[in-house]
Amino acid sequence: MAEEMNMGQLDENLILKILSLVPIKSVVSTSVLSKEWQSRWKSVPKLKFNSEDYQSEHQTFSETVYKSLLSYEPEVLDSFHLSFGSDKADAVDVVHWIKTAFALHLRTLVLEFLIYPYEVDEFIFTSSLCTCDTLETLKLGSLILVDIPARGSMKSLKTLHLIHAFYTNDESICNLLSGCPRLEELVVERSCEYSVKFFTIKVPSLQRLRIYDDNDEDEFVGYVIDTPSLKYLEIGYLGCPQFSLNAPGLLAAYIARVSNVISESLVSVRRLVLNVSTSMTIYPPTGCIFYQLVYLQIYTHEPGWYDLLTWMLEHSPKLQVLKLVGKYRINPDYHVLGWEWNKPKSVPECLLSHLETFVWRRYDWKGEKEEEVATYLLKNARGLKNATFSTGPIEPGQLDKLKQRRRTRKKIGWCAQGF
Repeated sequence: MAEEMNMGQLDENLILKILSLVPIKSVVSTSVLSKEWQSRWKSVPKLKFNSEDYQSEHQTFSETVYKSLLSYEPEVLDSFHLSFGSDKADAVDVVHWIKTAFALHLRTLVLEFLIYPYEVDEFIFTSSLCTCDTLETLKLGSLILVDIPARGSMKSLKTLHLIHAFYTNDESICNLLSGCPRLEELVVERSCEYSVKFFTIKVPSLQRLRIYDDNDEDEFVGYVIDTPSLKYLEIGYLGCPQFSLNAPGLLAAYIARVSNVISESLVSVRRLVLNVSTSMTIYPPTGCIFYQLVYLQIYTHEPGWYDLLTWMLEHSPKLQVLKLVGKYRINPDYHVLGWEWNKPKSVPECLLSHLETFVWRRYDWKGEKEEEVATYLLKNARGLKNATFSTGPIEPGQLDKLKQRRRTRKKIGWCAQGF
């Protein structure tokens, strides 16, 4: 029989790590377990508070936060996570808590402002809160107003997430970012906002950037990005009319639901994922070649994706891996109509000498255009080593048709895995 072990026998660092995953109210309650546990809660490296979940007859939410911060014993506080609403936390108190955490050499700060129906309120993140030189990660949640009239100073900050925050003006964004000389990762998620015209990201040290922005207000013009060290770019949505990108060292990019980002700025990438509508895509000028691109993934559910595939094949001479991804369709008889595939005028160089792997996930085995594209690629990819096709769920009544298709394709030379 395995020997039982109580929690008190565990390594001290492991105990503190476990306690850091438990709500602070429960952590404090462990002080009654024994004399050994009376002060252990004061050393938990991560403090997390949520005013929405807080209920106590003995002390208010504010009093609990104060007590926890003032009782903290180690010299370094790893993380301070605060989710709060104006009904249980005054803005003046919140600022004081943050500065108290800064005095404990805070490394990670997460702020989430909770708003309730019919409330019009916000928490202002000011220049006075951009003064922590030990902070490495800062995450600002929804309805936090960034108002920074002067450049801040967060010399150690490497990760910054701005999730549906608001900004007083363009300068506040610039002042926030310019005070982070070591910033490596930036995440920006935005929706409706009227106060920003250009969202400027000029950060020489930035290596990873993710943007999701469905703001289509007339006041917002677009993004100006100057990031010479950027290695990875992800854009999940972009509704603005302008997008300027300077990232000469970019290695990988994921571009989705965007109309104007397939530009010269992407020609340095080695890996590229595209999930865009070709009817809205603005292609680079003639002569723009993706000489470094070895991995390309294209989603095939947008109308005219065949034209995007053709253009990329013609402009990616060193391509080694091609992956096409369809999507699940509720109606099995649904097909995109009204589009004809413009095949390459001549067999692209990548097919003649470099393409080794071809994968098609959720392949629509009933689609004529899909079969036309697949046949062309298998016929002309002379160095192809692996080809894999997979479909979505197949109804029992369709199995005989699929078997017939397989027999037909074998006759014309299809030998792909998965079929």
